[in-house]
Amino acid sequence: MSNTSGFSVSKPVALWNKPIKADFKELFKSLSKGVIDGVLGKWEEVAKDAVEATAALGLAAAPEEVAWLLIYRSLVEAIVSLVKGNQELLFEKPNEKDLELLCDRLNHSLESIELRIDQDFFSHPKDLPILEAIKTAFADWLKYFSVNQAQAQTISHRLPTYFVYALHEEWAKHPEKYACLKAKLDTPFTQANEREQSWQRYLAWLQKQVEEPMLLEAFGLKQVYVPLRAYYKQKVAGEKSEEFERRLREDDKYQRVVLDLETELEAWLEKGDRNDAIRVISGDPGSGKSSFAKIFAANQAEKGKTPVLFIPLHYFEPSDDLVDAVGKFVRDDGFLRYNPLEKDKADSHLLIIFDGLDELAMRGKIATEIAQQFVREVQRKVERFNVRETCLQVLISGRELVVQANSSDFRQPQQILHILPYFVPKDERKNYIDEQNLLQQDQRQIWWQKYGNASGRGYDCLPKELNQDNLIEITAQPLLNYLVALSFDQQNKFPTDGNLNAIYANLLTAVYQRGWDSHQHAALHGIKEKDFVRILEEIALASWHGDGRTTTVREIEAHCENSSLKSLLDKFQESAKLGVTRLLTAFYFRESGVKEQEKTFEFTHKSFGEYLTAKRIVREIKLIHKKLKDGQDDPDEGWDEREALKRWAILCGASPMDEYLFNFVLDEMRLQNVSDVRNWQQTLCHLIGFMLRHGMPMEYLTPRPDFQEENRQARNAEEALLAVLNACARVTKIVSKIKWHIPEVFGIWISRLQGQRIITDADVFCLNCLSFLDLQGCVLVFKDFAQANLQGANLVRTNLQEANLVRANLRGANLRGANLRGANLVRANLIETNLQGANLRGANLELANLERANLVRANLVRANLVRANLERVNLLQANLVEANLEGAYLVRAYLGGANLVEAYFQQANLVEANLQGANLQGVNLEGVNLQGVNLQGTYLEGENLADLNEDSGLDSDE
Repeated sequence: MSNTSGFSVSKPVALWNKPIKADFKELFKSLSKGVIDGVLGKWEEVAKDAVEATAALGLAAAPEEVAWLLIYRSLVEAIVSLVKGNQELLFEKPNEKDLELLCDRLNHSLESIELRIDQDFFSHPKDLPILEAIKTAFADWLKYFSVNQAQAQTISHRLPTYFVYALHEEWAKHPEKYACLKAKLDTPFTQANEREQSWQRYLAWLQKQVEEPMLLEAFGLKQVYVPLRAYYKQKVAGEKSEEFERRLREDDKYQRVVLDLETELEAWLEKGDRNDAIRVISGDPGSGKSSFAKIFAANQAEKGKTPVLFIPLHYFEPSDDLVDAVGKFVRDDGFLRYNPLEKDKADSHLLIIFDGLDELAMRGKIATEIAQQFVREVQRKVERFNVRETCLQVLISGRELVVQANSSDFRQPQQILHILPYFVPKDERKNYIDEQNLLQQDQRQIWWQKYGNASGRGYDCLPKELNQDNLIEITAQPLLNYLVALSFDQQNKFPTDGNLNAIYANLLTAVYQRGWDSHQHAALHGIKEKDFVRILEEIALASWHGDGRTTTVREIEAHCENSSLKSLLDKFQESAKLGVTRLLTAFYFRESGVKEQEKTFEFTHKSFGEYLTAKRIVREIKLIHKKLKDGQDDPDEGWDEREALKRWAILCGASPMDEYLFNFVLDEMRLQNVSDVRNWQQTLCHLIGFMLRHGMPMEYLTPRPDFQEENRQARNAEEALLAVLNACARVTKIVSKIKWHIPEVFGIWISRLQGQRIITDADVFCLNCLSFLDLQGCVLVFKDFAQANLQGANLVRTNLQEANLVRANLRGANLRGANLRGANLVRANLIETNLQGANLRGANLELANLERANLVRANLVRANLVRANLERVNLLQANLVEANLEGAYLVRAYLGGANLVEAYFQQANLVEANLQGANLQGVNLEGVNLQGVNLQGTYLEGENLADLNEDSGLDSDE
């Protein structure tokens, strides 16, 4: 068939006697009516009215008429979809005369456009000539509704992408209407079979996703997206002995190699190595993982080389068989009519992007295990599909902690790619290998310039008010930087201390003022801002009790009923009938499917839900404190401890707290009055003591769960008590004093909370909540406190014999007289720790940091202090008989009167150390750096002193 084949598109014959401008005039009039009447959720009717204004379209028979029908319907759907997605930006309403003139003018500008469909149209539908003209007309129409110039252009600029998607949708819904085009035009689109068409439709949807508006903005992700950088860990080159490797600090074993994330993954995809078919993107909340995954999927779809299946894992139900799970997802999603992983239907090459490994981990009681099982099933299936050639490649994204917990399964070079922030300060760049000098660029400047253009706010770089050292951590993270921009634009008082919760609070106020308090919604003035926030908190709680992101109306109603918020919810729902919740759903959550025959809503970003849940938890602490105090004054007015703990179990029992939620709770505590937090801390200490003596009152729950579920919820609630107490203590810096009714009760409790580690490197959440805790005299023999945070804790005379304290943070803790005999303290942080009189006999302190620690009269007989940092440590009269101090750093250490008989000091650094009166009998100091050392009154055997003097810089008479 000739490359020039095709035909001019005409309107149906029945309309020849009508002016061509009538079609688009009716479209713009219908759109205007939809905005003016506030139909909101009824945009389908607007689209129907606009199309059926030309009634004869449905009777078209000639190919050119059918083509016109396809184009027109797709244009209508695309424009209506754009208006629907940005309706909050449309405020003022022109009068009917102005509206008529506007529609006439817009139509006139379109009537001279000739449409022609040829070979290229279905291959490049975005290049249809009329689209440019309609974009201009559409932008002019938007400006009549007080949309500014930049916003109007941004919205209309998205029209081609929306049109392409609508084209695929219209063809898929009514294939019989367009059958004649298949015979007339020989293109990949028109001749595609059902399977190919479903892929084309899905790939068009992927491209539309990155164009959809962000929150309450006119622009989409694509308009402000900045390409991300990442790094992978590479082992330090060179042959090292096993002993040397063991002694190296973790950070010293690896180099961080910087790369452009998209370039790296495109090269990986192009290479298609069947033995290296899985890549993992790791990053903290808001680092841009999901944004990158969407952009990468859309870009690869547009290139058309490899089909891409994008799966957000919070929609995914993992099973023992990945093929079955993908099949269920595809059926529910509705785009593909077949399972692309089924043996007889599998594509020759497929990329699957699984976004949000941590979302899987939110679903069950043993979260880490679920994620681990999923990863291993993916690995098994990838190996099976790629036996002979590369048929399947997989990209997985997830939060740092979840990826770290599964890192042992990802051992290929460059397999885990860690996302880097927009900006890395100069002094931190030395920690990376950056051969392309990617880190020299401050990507915040690029983002703010794009944001300024897309929003019409005119920024050409990061505003100087935000370009401050204390705001780098926030402005360098993609999501937080955007939230900063929204908060900054509202011209509220900007929180310069960098507290993320304060920024979210600003945004909540801005959304309320924009929606509930605006003149356009005068009927809603009955909803106060505090009520607005309160309902949002309950919605967040319902989501946390579910899978962490989604919830249903029924679940929200149940939570509001339990919290005595039924009347407030009714008022809120009444407002919803007026369409105002569109503001809410645009900003914080959106419809996300169906669960048990009910519509579900999801938070657009899990951090929104975590912030609101944290506010709800702090609100409950405030209430519990008040009610317990009221109960002490008048039992008829307040609560007793059982009632308070019952309320806590209802609030925090359904789902376990994690590090991310805890950080929001901590930031929320920091926004409170410190004297109030101090009082809450005392209340929580009292409640924990009561709970440990009497148990959690789970029998008070209605309906009462079965024993296993009751036990699970009690454990979650107890851990949350400990975590929130720790948040209070971190704010007040006061040690939390709990009455332990027996010395071993804390050990029993912490074992219950921490459970069994699945892998050695995984962090245990409850062990991070032990700082500033009074554990004086507790029995903790053989306990697992690896990587625990015991900073500032009171451990006076605590029995920690043989305890595992590897990499534990004991900075500033009081361990006076503690029993640490045989304890494992490898790489522990003991800076400024009080170990006076502590028993560390045989303890392993290799690579531990004991800088400025107090070890007066400590027992360190046969202790392992290899390469330990003992700078400025006080070892007055300490017993270091046969201790191993090989390579130890003892600069300016005080060892006055210490017993160092037969201690091992090879390669130790004792510059300016004070060994006055120490016993060095049997110690070989050959090769030890003793420059400036005070050896007055020290007992030294005379052998090798001549050599020692030469090496140490000592005078011969010393």
